[in-house]
Amino acid sequence: MHKHKYLLVLIAVAMIAVIGLAGCAPAAPAAPAAKPTINSFTASPASISQGASTTLSWSVSNATEVKIEPDIGSAGPSGSLQLTPDASVTYTLTASNSAGSGTASVSISVTPVVAKKADLEITDFWLAADNIYFKVKNQGVAASKPTTARIYVDGFEKDSKYIGTLDAGEEKTVIFSAYKYTLNVGWTESGYEFPSTHVEVCIDEDNTVAESNESNNCLSRVWGITEAYDFLYNAHLAEWRTSHGDLKWGGIAVDANGAAFTYLGELTTCPEQVSNGWILGKFADFYLDEESQAPSSREIMVPENAKFTAELGFRRGRDSTDGVKVALGYMDETYNRVMFPGINVMSDGQWHPYEVDLSDLAGKKTEFFLWVETNASPEGDCVSWKTAKIIQE
Repeated sequence: MHKHKYLLVLIAVAMIAVIGLAGCAPAAPAAPAAKPTINSFTASPASISQGASTTLSWSVSNATEVKIEPDIGSAGPSGSLQLTPDASVTYTLTASNSAGSGTASVSISVTPVVAKKADLEITDFWLAADNIYFKVKNQGVAASKPTTARIYVDGFEKDSKYIGTLDAGEEKTVIFSAYKYTLNVGWTESGYEFPSTHVEVCIDEDNTVAESNESNNCLSRVWGITEAYDFLYNAHLAEWRTSHGDLKWGGIAVDANGAAFTYLGELTTCPEQVSNGWILGKFADFYLDEESQAPSSREIMVPENAKFTAELGFRRGRDSTDGVKVALGYMDETYNRVMFPGINVMSDGQWHPYEVDLSDLAGKKTEFFLWVETNASPEGDCVSWKTAKIIQE
């Protein structure tokens, strides 16, 4: 009996020892914490107009702290916000814990809204009898306020007209009823002259109307004819060349190599006397240099509403069996010759008109040339230019 008690005591002591040893054993190391995971970070829609809203949404795992900048600050692990940014912006989400941090960004594009405005424009004006009519149109997307239109002739205000409200897209035809236009005709020793007149019609010069475009409120035109360049006057300064080679100014009509000279107030141009021989005169803006007092030249500035006009015929006493080809040309930006459509001139005793529209060259600088070319029978092919001018209409 005592032996059994003793054995039980030993077993109990042993168990206590084992339990004690187990309690003193070191614990297994814990697994390291993982960095946060940003599952999603979006803006819908990502592009809006100014004043509209977008929804910012996010979802994050394993984070102890979430921040969204700019302006939002601390946030929960998931959520959404409705935002109305004034301008384009990029939001950045930062998720962090003891193991580190992660970031994600989303951009929102905000298109500014342009205020709806009117846009008044003078689209046309014209003369009917002695009255001047004009058209004014609201090219904008909003109605205009009442304003005033004015007409100027050679820089002087001649009349004004009240213009009421114009709806978007509306156009009105108006008359300057208090002003009567008269053509300015003068008599000189050479006959009647018609001096040109500068006419301008403007709308809303006082800026009464807030417009989307303030640069199109005036329309101006030159009425009458203004001479811009006289080829005959400058012919002795031009550079002359024939199919034979460079040519000096002057000469006689029977020169086989060609000639260029004036006779009885007319410019005479004689190509080289060979089949398909030609003569070319290159014209520039000739002037006298103020410092060196030496003759100089520069490109001709082509005005608006300009055209070339000439009258051509065969020189007196010269006959041709098949006539000549005549054309105006100019030098392009690459210094290549460009020919306008020409005409055929026959020795029929008549003056032949020749006109070229120069509107495509308006505002450009260039040099012009006069071109005459023979056909198969070159004898007697001397062409006279009674007039050759660039005029502005």
